[in-house]
Amino acid sequence: MEGFEGRVVYVNGPVVKAKNMKSFKMREMVTVGEKKLIGEVISIDEDLGTIQVYEETTGIKIGDVVVSTQKPLSVTLGPGIVGNIFDGIQRPLNIIFDKSGNFIKEGIGLATIDKTKKWYVQLMVKVGDELNEGDIFGVVDETPLVKHYLMVPPNIQGKVVEVKQDGEYDLDTILVKLDNGFQLRMYQEWPVRIPRPVKERLPIQNHL
Repeated sequence: MEGFEGRVVYVNGPVVKAKNMKSFKMREMVTVGEKKLIGEVISIDEDLGTIQVYEETTGIKIGDVVVSTQKPLSVTLGPGIVGNIFDGIQRPLNIIFDKSGNFIKEGIGLATIDKTKKWYVQLMVKVGDELNEGDIFGVVDETPLVKHYLMVPPNIQGKVVEVKQDGEYDLDTILVKLDNGFQLRMYQEWPVRIPRPVKERLPIQNHL
């Protein structure tokens, strides 16, 4: 996209500076160079941006392209987190090991939890229900001991106009549609720099 590509002018370890950065935003996730290293914009001064790169920058050179992802550095929250081991930007180390062995190579990308794995979902809403942020709309048994409650994201509300039946689905399946067009899946992408809101909730009662 025009205006959303910067050019590297300076490299010092994990710190990269680039020009043509007016259209970028603070805390935006970017990719740097041919290997598409994952970075985050940490300052912008007119046309010059400073980027924190979260991978080894050896090989990055003056003139390399910095590409906007047009979203903040985020983590994926959903079934599949429990039982995995991740690095600092939520890349699963078992997958990285399969790809590169004992050492993390640059350019692995931002793989997170497995979105192709299917989970059995029990839906807890019906057409016509009014949903607000934090409401539980489904449950997944992530492990024999851990129930993963699927919740409406912050700042989202609406009336249910379509809902899947209980069954096995992957993470990208749209489980619930709201009348405002918002679609609920098993996961949420959440910016790492924004604290998750918390509200007190009464314990869920088991009905025999």
